[in-house]
Amino acid sequence: MRQLSEQEFALIHARLKSLNIRYIEVYEEIFDHYCTTLENVPALDSQTTIAKLNETFACSVVKNMDKELEKSVSKQVWIAQLEFLKFWKHGVKGILIGLVGFFALAISILLIPASELILVFLVLIFCTTGGIYFMKRDAMNFSFQHKSVSVSSIAVIKRVGLLNSLMCWIWIMPIVLSGGNILSNNFFAIGMAVATILSIIYSISLIAVASRLPKSTLL
Repeated sequence: MRQLSEQEFALIHARLKSLNIRYIEVYEEIFDHYCTTLENVPALDSQTTIAKLNETFACSVVKNMDKELEKSVSKQVWIAQLEFLKFWKHGVKGILIGLVGFFALAISILLIPASELILVFLVLIFCTTGGIYFMKRDAMNFSFQHKSVSVSSIAVIKRVGLLNSLMCWIWIMPIVLSGGNILSNNFFAIGMAVATILSIIYSISLIAVASRLPKSTLL
């Protein structure tokens, strides 16, 4: 086993960056594979070995690795959310907090008039989106250059976008299509109260999961 030269490291990084790898975890895994392979071949065979590795980790292969990793982590995040919501597994204290919190939330929202309940939805969007984006800001990239980011951060942020989009359709479209008249409908008010309660519970679980996910630096 030998130590790689600066030139070899530069060649590896140049190759990986040219692939526009989406997730830092995939970038690091492939980088480690390159280094491990090159450490076990003579320096004279370095160029040939890198060329073979480039074929092994072609663009299509890397894209598939990104896709499979995202699918796997997304499932893990969902499982973590479900585990968080199982308050009965946290002992008597968890059960009491869960029940009190749920009923307090349900009663307060059911008592809010439908015409004002949309304010609860707007606060929910602001708090959830702001909190998630702050905790997983490592995934935010405002430059024109491609940068690999943490897959866990993307998985959480996508869920925030999905929640906000879904609630917009559930809330705003019926109001727009009815010219606001639906706000006086009791069934709509009850339905929206239930939807808002579920979205708040979902948001709380998402924030809790996001706070436990590790942060990764951008490459």
